[in-house]
Amino acid sequence: MAGERSRRFTRSRLRPGLAAELRQSVASAAAAHHQLRQEKPKLLEPLDYETVITEIERNIGDDPLKDLMLFPNDDFSTDTIPWEIRTLYPSVPEDAEQNVENLFVKEACKYFNSQWHVVNYKYEKYSGDFRHLPQNEYRPEKLPSHSFEIDHEDVDKDEDTTSHSSSKGGGGGGGFGTGIFKSGWLYKGNFNSTVNNSITVRSFKKRFFQLTQLSDNSYIMNFYKDEKISKEPKGCIFLDSCTGVVQNNRLRKHAFELKMNDLTYFVLAAENEQDMDDWISTLNKILQINPEGTIQERKSADLTDMKLDSAEVLENYDCPQEETDSSENTLHPDFAKYIMETEETVKASRNMERLNLFSLDPDITASNLQKKEFPGTDSVIKPFEEKDAKRIMITCKSLSLNLQACVTENENDPITNIEPFFVSVALFDIRDNRKISADFHVDLNHTLVTQMVLGSSSSLENGNIETMDISEAEEPLVKGFPETWLKYPKQALFSISNPHSDIVLVARIEKVLMGNIASSAEPYIKNPDSNKCAQKVLKSNKQFCSKLGKYRMPFAWSVRPVFKDNQGNVDRDSRFSPLFRQESSKISTEDLIKLIAEYRRKYFHREGRNEATLLTSAPLGLDLLESSHPWLRRRAEKISKIQTIPGNLDIAVNCFPLEHPNCVTSSFIPIKPFHNTEECQPTVEVEEFVQESTKYSRPYRVYKNQVYIYPKHLKYDSQKCFSKARNITVCIEFKSSDEEGAKPMKCIYGKPGGPLFTTAAYTAVLHHSQNPDFYDEVKIELPTQLHKKHHILFSFYHVTCDINAKANAKKKEALETPVGYAWLPLLKDAQLASQEHNIPVTTNLPPSYLSLQDPASGKQSGSDIKWVDSGKLLFKVSSFVVSTVNTQDPYLNTFFQQCQKREMDLSQPLTSSFVMSCKNLLKIEKIHVIMNFLPVILNQLFWVLVQNDMDEVTTAVTRVLTDIVAKCHEEQLEYCVHSYVKYVFKTKSSKERTVHEELAKNVTGLLKSNDQVTVKNVLKHSWFFFAIILKSVAQHLVDTNRTQIPRTQRLPESFQTELDTLIMNLSDHVVWKHKDAPEETKNANHSIARFLKRCFTFMDRGFVFKMVNSYVSMFSPGDHKILYQYKFDFLQEVCHHEHFIPLCLPIRSANIPDSVTPSESMQEYHASDIPEYTLTNEFCQKHFLIGLLFREVGYALQEDQDIRHLALAVLKNLMAKHSFDDRYADQDKQAQIANLYMPLYGMLLDNLPRIYMKDIFLFNINTSNQGSRDDLSTAGGFQSQTAMKHANSVDTSFSKDVLNSIAAFSSIAISAANHADSRASLASLESNPSTNEKNSERTDTCEKIVRPLSLIGSTLRFDKLDQAETRSLLMCFLHIMKTISEDTLISYWQRAPFTEIADFFSILEVCLQNFRYLGKRNIIRKLAAAFKFAQATQNNGTLKGSNSSCQTSGILTQWVHSTSSHDGHKHHRSQTLPIIRGKNAFSNPKLLQMIDSSMASGSNETDIVHYADTEANIATEVCLTILDLLCLFTQNHQRQLQQSDCQNALMKKVFDTHLLFLQVNQSAVALKHVFAALRLFVSKFPSAFFQGQADMCGLFCYEILKCCNHRSRSTQTEASALLYFFMRKNFEFNKQKSIVRSHLQLIKAVSQLIADAGIGGSRFQHSLAIINNFANGDKQMKNSHFPAEVKDLTKRIRTVLMATAQMKEHEKDPEMLVDLQYSLANSYASTPELRRTWLESMAKIHARNGDLSEAAMCYIHIAALIAEYLKRKGYWKMEKICTSRMLLEDVQVSDSNLLLTTHNGGSLFSMGWPAFLNITPNIKEEGAMKEDSGMQDTPYNENILVKQLELCVEYLWKSERYELIAEVNKPIIAVFEKQRDFKRLSDLYYDIHRSYLKVAEVVNSEKRLFGRYYRVAFYGQYFAYEFCQRHSALRRWRDTSAFCTSNMLMRPSSTSHFQTVP
Repeated sequence: MAGERSRRFTRSRLRPGLAAELRQSVASAAAAHHQLRQEKPKLLEPLDYETVITEIERNIGDDPLKDLMLFPNDDFSTDTIPWEIRTLYPSVPEDAEQNVENLFVKEACKYFNSQWHVVNYKYEKYSGDFRHLPQNEYRPEKLPSHSFEIDHEDVDKDEDTTSHSSSKGGGGGGGFGTGIFKSGWLYKGNFNSTVNNSITVRSFKKRFFQLTQLSDNSYIMNFYKDEKISKEPKGCIFLDSCTGVVQNNRLRKHAFELKMNDLTYFVLAAENEQDMDDWISTLNKILQINPEGTIQERKSADLTDMKLDSAEVLENYDCPQEETDSSENTLHPDFAKYIMETEETVKASRNMERLNLFSLDPDITASNLQKKEFPGTDSVIKPFEEKDAKRIMITCKSLSLNLQACVTENENDPITNIEPFFVSVALFDIRDNRKISADFHVDLNHTLVTQMVLGSSSSLENGNIETMDISEAEEPLVKGFPETWLKYPKQALFSISNPHSDIVLVARIEKVLMGNIASSAEPYIKNPDSNKCAQKVLKSNKQFCSKLGKYRMPFAWSVRPVFKDNQGNVDRDSRFSPLFRQESSKISTEDLIKLIAEYRRKYFHREGRNEATLLTSAPLGLDLLESSHPWLRRRAEKISKIQTIPGNLDIAVNCFPLEHPNCVTSSFIPIKPFHNTEECQPTVEVEEFVQESTKYSRPYRVYKNQVYIYPKHLKYDSQKCFSKARNITVCIEFKSSDEEGAKPMKCIYGKPGGPLFTTAAYTAVLHHSQNPDFYDEVKIELPTQLHKKHHILFSFYHVTCDINAKANAKKKEALETPVGYAWLPLLKDAQLASQEHNIPVTTNLPPSYLSLQDPASGKQSGSDIKWVDSGKLLFKVSSFVVSTVNTQDPYLNTFFQQCQKREMDLSQPLTSSFVMSCKNLLKIEKIHVIMNFLPVILNQLFWVLVQNDMDEVTTAVTRVLTDIVAKCHEEQLEYCVHSYVKYVFKTKSSKERTVHEELAKNVTGLLKSNDQVTVKNVLKHSWFFFAIILKSVAQHLVDTNRTQIPRTQRLPESFQTELDTLIMNLSDHVVWKHKDAPEETKNANHSIARFLKRCFTFMDRGFVFKMVNSYVSMFSPGDHKILYQYKFDFLQEVCHHEHFIPLCLPIRSANIPDSVTPSESMQEYHASDIPEYTLTNEFCQKHFLIGLLFREVGYALQEDQDIRHLALAVLKNLMAKHSFDDRYADQDKQAQIANLYMPLYGMLLDNLPRIYMKDIFLFNINTSNQGSRDDLSTAGGFQSQTAMKHANSVDTSFSKDVLNSIAAFSSIAISAANHADSRASLASLESNPSTNEKNSERTDTCEKIVRPLSLIGSTLRFDKLDQAETRSLLMCFLHIMKTISEDTLISYWQRAPFTEIADFFSILEVCLQNFRYLGKRNIIRKLAAAFKFAQATQNNGTLKGSNSSCQTSGILTQWVHSTSSHDGHKHHRSQTLPIIRGKNAFSNPKLLQMIDSSMASGSNETDIVHYADTEANIATEVCLTILDLLCLFTQNHQRQLQQSDCQNALMKKVFDTHLLFLQVNQSAVALKHVFAALRLFVSKFPSAFFQGQADMCGLFCYEILKCCNHRSRSTQTEASALLYFFMRKNFEFNKQKSIVRSHLQLIKAVSQLIADAGIGGSRFQHSLAIINNFANGDKQMKNSHFPAEVKDLTKRIRTVLMATAQMKEHEKDPEMLVDLQYSLANSYASTPELRRTWLESMAKIHARNGDLSEAAMCYIHIAALIAEYLKRKGYWKMEKICTSRMLLEDVQVSDSNLLLTTHNGGSLFSMGWPAFLNITPNIKEEGAMKEDSGMQDTPYNENILVKQLELCVEYLWKSERYELIAEVNKPIIAVFEKQRDFKRLSDLYYDIHRSYLKVAEVVNSEKRLFGRYYRVAFYGQYFAYEFCQRHSALRRWRDTSAFCTSNMLMRPSSTSHFQTVP
């Protein structure tokens, strides 16, 4: 079997070895193609922009387009912006910056006091893509809604009807008529007609009839299958052709006949006699009405005579809501408005409410949204902001215990607590086991209770000592409110950076020192007689408060949750837990955190009970403790032992309200808004202790310099120095000196009731504890300038708790006894540190104690100090620094110290310590350290960079800068760096050394280093260096007043050299490392583009052009796709410059000064006013940026698909941006910009053979690409010269076959190219222009200009551009054509050769096809298919690694637009196999259901509707744009179009383009303007339609009649008006004699449409009625016979419709339908045009159903008809021909070839139809031809006959009728011989040769089967029925009776007979 196949394959290839030769040719071609691709484009040399623009500026004057040419003077400026601080006053202390000595603190204060330094680019908002334009509403919020015919067709399919009326309820004609006069059921018998008169059919069918009056006052009877008259009628009877109604009972009881004026009749029968009489009476009355009467007369007569109520008339009639027309317009159409139309009025109407095409393009937004945002691009950069934290506000309301009484003697005073309690609140994070906020102290005591303490003589609240000798300058000052206002704050504001459910609010409660905790709490816990106990305890408390009022002791604690969940939702409903008694052994903060954790585990996690529920369930009972879970009991043991104190703490927790007034910071600085202190209570911000993590790090914005001291533990159990040291308190003081008598500083934050700042703070006392723990927090405000003498002094005191008066009197014991001292220096190694300290304690405090060494190191000689417990480290204390001006990092501190030393004497050489300190910055591992002080660090680094000229230092500094930016990026804190660059950086210079020049030089040095990590960081974060360079340049130019001098003198040559070197080094790395470091090189590429784009603002623009050119030149053809991506990203960014248009110089190249003299051809080109639409070297030089972009796009079009998509997206986005730019909204400016983009038109011409054409041409019959012709590529297709038609530099010697092989042309594309008519061809296949072309060019007064050589050169690729690419190119082209000036277009049309004009119109046709509207149903299907395809492809991994934007535009867009709604008529199959007729892939309900479900799950319905609306608006706007161009062309080329009586190629091209509007789906709005343009066209060129050949007239009539069947009411009216206008012009053209031509062509068109479109329904009836109304209302034609001719025509059309009504009954039966058409064609045997029409209709139906043999026979009959016509017209000279002597019945087939010669030696087709007798005997039917009045319009000639036979041969090949191929081809040989067309002769002989080979093959193999037809008739006693049946090739009838039995409808009493007709 394999051998047989190989032999058959070899035989079909003519000779052995041909395939090998073809492969060799393809390989050679591919090698040559590869070689061409490797050629690198020539380096462009941009013009000296500054010199040119200076001269242009000198001569431009007051040109209105001056803005397009010149940069504005206010392009950029520098500015300072004050900080937006949230406080009323700056946070930095006054004069701190001047007085401080420490460099770090000084720079920090300087930064906090500074302003933002910004560079404003006034037009920067125009420097991005179109989405970032100021007026970004480029698209209307709601798109206009458009009505399309195809959408109504989809609705009809959904409702399972053949067609759908736009009316509701009225149905059919009733919907458009003036009323329904009668309706009811009747029996209809098939009428006797010319369609089928062979058998008399006497069966009746029950139908629902409806008698309706149309708008032209004629009457119609529509009949339906049932009463659902919303569907189209099954048929109709026009009563204007009825001559009478008579009763006829011969056929059926109660029957009556409607006699028609063409001798036909209709037979109807009623159910009963009364119904019959009613119908006959009604119909007779209608027939008696004068049809010529006025409308009002006829209506009144109808209603009066028929005695019908007007309400009944309108019953069941609904006026359609769609496009409602007034009744006046329907009944009295105003035709005058169409007569009065002019070019201006039509154009003005067309230009109303137009849309920007780019605003409708979905690809623009999609491609940009998918694009990755690069660092610093398009995002809003804000100044540094404070950390984003959740803020809650607490309001402390009350604390009440169960022991209460009146604390005064006055009985009227309120009952309160019997002693003062002091509450401190703080936040704890149980998850991290740490305290996350400072303490907030609140006094909830009643005023009377507070006086118990304040009244004591010994009470010095917290050690408030007012005696100070130190300078007040170092102490904090309160400003903006009186201190008394903040004495008792009750509200606090907490911030939580990381909110979660494990954050709790903890309250500690203290009381006045009274002894031990247990005894003090016992009265509150055990109180049998509360009143008596309260009085007793009150008496004791008063004594303690008066003596020990300033000392505190721990008492209780409580806790409550803050958040409900981890999302930060505040828990407002929870309450505080019970008051747990404080235990002396668990005092520390660490112990408290453990207790809280145990408490939460016990109560918050018990079997699903949430925190809120448990905390609100008070009091806590024993049920929780008696849980049955052992693990819970074990965990609860610790917490269950703690006693609870009955009481209630009420503190509300809420979200912080916005704009809450009268808040102060934690440093007591008022916050905005701040109102009168007497009106609002204070709210204090509590400091948050943010975790040291980069996640919460932000650059500091406010001055803050505080330290928190936490005494932890004192171990005094082994000391021997003091006899009593048990009740110990620690006094904390802050001192600036250790001299004797030095006083403490007043900088410790006080507690409620005392001053805001105090000198000392005391810890709580733990009774009788020698090793006390402490939990107190002491907050100290540090001085700005710290020195080594600043320290914390700890004084330990034993407090006597025995207040017995007798004992005191006896012992005279003091309350306080010093028991030791300790100190803690703040600075260690000149820096602050947060850490835990263990320090020794001394018994005394000698002077200069800070100089003493620790005991471990030995005592100093001569010292009188005594250490407690031998100097052991007895005291544990921790410090926590909260400072925004002091760093705790040693490397950073050392660097600033070295910098401070260096600045003292810059003349000294650099020390190694300084260099090392710079390098050591790289060792900083904690990024939060850098982040917190980022602005200060960067400012200092840039100062060091310009201050030092040592390469080692500058390199180290640049490396540190790189490292800092890289670390910020790693931690996703890059936005902070952006904020620094934009707002903080201020350039500095030192000795002519500037930041920008030094940075450019040192970054280049880093790129040359061997440290690959550093190099990658430089590439990845190069944007930072470029941004600093740009800002430095801008500030430098402004600071030195250099902005007004010429750009060439602004910056030194050295800087430009360094910059050029930097760019080149970066480009090398981008090209070399794009694979190893894709992210780094991608960022670098984009950064370079942004940098060079901004350089145009400051520098010599010609120099920037050169840098751009040099960078682009680094890329080469054949690069990896990534590099193409980089190149076009670069170009897109550069071309987005806000002044891109001035940079491109939007004037003609001839007007741009140039030192080089152009060539003679270019001088001639310049001398003409033709636009520059060719990309020449001169264009690229003088319009550099746009020329460079076009050049790269042109080369990209020769690359792979992904690259093409990328390039076209860049170009389209740029054009879209300029179309939306409000600066260029003026029409003249847009026209000037369009001139810049004209080379795109030249590129489109160059790539015209590659334009996507698949499935968009609906006119060629050949739609199949399979069959027996296995080498279709040799039969035509694009000729090699056509493919290279617009190539200008290289010709090719490859054969067509080789080129097709290289291009991988599919046979579908080639077949479409071969057989598409003139509308479908993109390029003429003729190598020479026709005679008409030559005449046209000869008579044109303008000299034609030869297009210059393109810079791109020849088309190197031959593969097709896909749908997305084609649409992008065409949309850009249409935008140019829409915005360019009319004068420019006219100039081009006058100067361009005819071939380009023809191609121009071909492009317009392709635009209409590519942007046609597919319909909502098809759009949904395409989206679903694309979704499933993309999903499947991605799952298979095919899309991995591809560019995402390319995927979207290349796959989804292609699938959406790749197929048309006519796919159902194309069958790619073997023609001998059976098929399911009339079906297509999408008619399968399961498939539809699957697609719909997938669509529903994968897409939003709203998005689909929006997408459909977008496509509809695109189609409409494209239509109107092309209509503008056509009207402009016809208006300015009337003389050329009228040549040869309008019978010229240019006219045909223009007319075909006009006609194409009607052949693709258009909206009703678009069609309205199309009809207006066609009316003008007919008015201008009547001879094109009414003189000479009738082709244009016939096509015109066909399309307009098709529009008359449109579902839109307005479209029907417009189409009817145009048709009437057309007939009127015909009448006027014939000098008011007749409308013969339009009459015949309309009848012919109706006949075609009956088969093609199924017209004849209510819509078409309505249109005919409108035409009649126009005729009745046309006053100008009233006195002529024109109205009568129009009415006669409409009557004839209605007659044809009635005659073909039976076809509708069989529209789903293809065989019967064809049989009826065959009968109708025979009835028109005497009229050749109509017969040919029906034969062609039959051929189309056969081809659609796959019956290709039958289709071929139809074309044979048409050829015979044409031959007979030519014979009778005397086309051939009859030489020795005596056909009249031959009896046609006796014609014998002789051995000689009858087709070549006759028996008398005659040649060709001169015998007429007998020439085809040996092909089919049925050809005799063509001999019945009669010459009629339309014969003069028939344009037949010998070439048409040859084309008809070639079409026949095509179908013979496909149907495997190989024997007939030679018979049909032989007569064509003689024609080609006469024409001496040897090429076509060669192809023809080869075709005949192959046909004989195929005959031999199938005869030997016997593998060919054919189908057969059978006519089957059934006869019964009460019925007769017939049908045609076709069986496929694989089915045979073995038993005819069995077949009939299975196919007939049996009746019980009938007997059947049948006959078969083969």
